[in-house]
Amino acid sequence: MNMKIKTLLIGATIAISGGLMSCSDDDFTPTIFDTHDYPLDKTAFTYPLDTFLKVNFLKPYNLRFIYRMEDVGSDMQKNLVPATYEKSMQLAVLAKYLWFDVYKQFAGERFLKENCPRIIHLIGSPAYNPTSGTETLGTAEGGLKITLYKVNVLNVNDIDLMNEYFFHVMHHEFAHILDQTHQRPTTVFDVISNGHYDPLDWQNKHDSLTASWGFVTPYASEAAREDWVETLSCYLTDNEDTWNNRLATAHFDWEDVDFKDVAFAFSAADIKWLSQRGVIFMRDGEEVNDVELSNLKKNGGTVFGADMTINSQDENFDNGSIFNRYISSRQYDVDSIGYLAPQANGDYHVVRKVIARNANGLAMTDIDGHISFGDLDGGGSDGIDGSAIILQKLDLVRTWLKQYYNINIDEMREEIQSRQYARNPDGSFQRDSKGDFVNNLTLMQEDGTNIISRLLMEVLQYSSEQ
Repeated sequence: MNMKIKTLLIGATIAISGGLMSCSDDDFTPTIFDTHDYPLDKTAFTYPLDTFLKVNFLKPYNLRFIYRMEDVGSDMQKNLVPATYEKSMQLAVLAKYLWFDVYKQFAGERFLKENCPRIIHLIGSPAYNPTSGTETLGTAEGGLKITLYKVNVLNVNDIDLMNEYFFHVMHHEFAHILDQTHQRPTTVFDVISNGHYDPLDWQNKHDSLTASWGFVTPYASEAAREDWVETLSCYLTDNEDTWNNRLATAHFDWEDVDFKDVAFAFSAADIKWLSQRGVIFMRDGEEVNDVELSNLKKNGGTVFGADMTINSQDENFDNGSIFNRYISSRQYDVDSIGYLAPQANGDYHVVRKVIARNANGLAMTDIDGHISFGDLDGGGSDGIDGSAIILQKLDLVRTWLKQYYNINIDEMREEIQSRQYARNPDGSFQRDSKGDFVNNLTLMQEDGTNIISRLLMEVLQYSSEQ
């Protein structure tokens, strides 16, 4: 692209020097663009946010933070709606607090001036891709522009949702920009999972399955470049439980089988009934503790099993009626851990942990009668420890960030977590009665304020100038 521009400029110079008109006596400026600092309209309702964006993004980083959706900068092939003023204001202060201020702290202001995008464009609605059945959460264009979608669903009370839709996307797209400046170690990283990348069908892979191959998300299995930035962004935005659950899942081998092959006596009505209840986790002869229950409930899961023990103090967890309905429909006991996964064509698959099975497809047990999960050398195993591969990839990311940008990713992750989640006096993260981490952004302090209200005041303070 640079070569084409240079050629056009040379051509223009020749045309001018050919005697059309001489401009040698003109006073040239450093740029042909209008750099006049036009004052903002103090009578406008949006003046406080416009001023905040100018002071915190435009002036220090030459970054245009656009919340009024621009058609020319949007995907004209999709039906999109603008972000609301309220949600734009919330995302603007959070982007500064959880993204820009953190990178400034660990890499310096010059780093941001040299590497940050020049445009952040907010879109209120989702961006669906009907041909692939996927949803675009964000895009990065040439290291200059980042577009964020679904802004109107932002909820400051739900950090997991904010991370999934916004901050994971921000770090993902920013990592693409950094990768374009100092490329990842391709000769090492790109071959680790060579043979498992699937650019055409990654969206139909399930997260447990791709984790077992060494990918933090299904999207990471699309290509090495996406694998790289997904590893970085997941590590920065995952809380302790989420990250550890990724690694725990990745340690086991998983398989994707057609539901009809394992359904036995299920009718079409049974399949529909089960699918309407979301993710189905099946356990046999195992204890389910509070941490596991919390994770299951977050994912809409229900515990099933023929010989199941629940070791929990949570009296609100009751799966009896669904469990009995499920078991009464089967001819055989549930023998694995997995979930029912609807397919695009209307069929269903079961994604489950690999275990040793006999010729009839039924589980084989050890001498104590227990089913063995996680034996990487046993029944049908592919011999891949996805957890070890993920950690290997993370170590390459860690070294690369330190070498080229002098960023300690572990310390930066700690800072991000501390800003998002409340800590106890001993430094550990606080948990509520359900075992979930406490939202530090909305936690009320003794003075009656919280972090999000103080951040919003950085915008609202400019109302006094109107």
